[in-house]
Amino acid sequence: MKIVAYSDPEYAHTVGNYDVLFNPENIKDNKEQQFSTSNSTNGSSAQTVAYKGVGSSNFEVKLFFDGTGIISAEPVEDQINKLKKLAYDFNGDIHEPNYLRIYWGSQSLFEGRLKSWNVNHTLLDLDGSPMRSELSLRLVASVSAKKKGLVEKKNSSDLTHLRTVKDGDTLPLMCYRIYGDSKYYIRVAQENNLVNFRDLKPGDQIAFPPVN
Repeated sequence: MKIVAYSDPEYAHTVGNYDVLFNPENIKDNKEQQFSTSNSTNGSSAQTVAYKGVGSSNFEVKLFFDGTGIISAEPVEDQINKLKKLAYDFNGDIHEPNYLRIYWGSQSLFEGRLKSWNVNHTLLDLDGSPMRSELSLRLVASVSAKKKGLVEKKNSSDLTHLRTVKDGDTLPLMCYRIYGDSKYYIRVAQENNLVNFRDLKPGDQIAFPPVN
């Protein structure tokens, strides 16, 4: 397994990589979808579920480090710090941590950003320095805007769109931007269980269903 760090969301500019000495025994790749639910009438016997968009996608892996000399004589802290510099620490050029891509051989397993970093030292030397350690990493997926646009084809009116309300937005106006016609605002209000479609607040998220 190899972890490659990039300075840009397009994963084009490499800033370094780390070769894992011990391949992990297992990995976790968790994905979820988001749906909105609505009942067309009070007392309905069932609910309608509409697709809102892709939810979070997470990748979890546990890495092992050994500094006893069996595999490597390099101090465990130095091994971990090399990876920490690539995956966790701020990149001064972009003022945030790097983007990461996980490889197993030539296969790309995951693209994203580091969400959590947990170290467990399982064997200590007499002076307290770690000789064996486990590092649990959790990454959250980050897809470039260009790649996402190609996958989603956002301009299509036959897809469900999730939009965040901005200051000055109205439901008819948002419908006009997406559908090219404001007349669908009643349908969108029903889809989102809006009692008063005029009561939109900046930051609210509205699902716009397909109209075709």
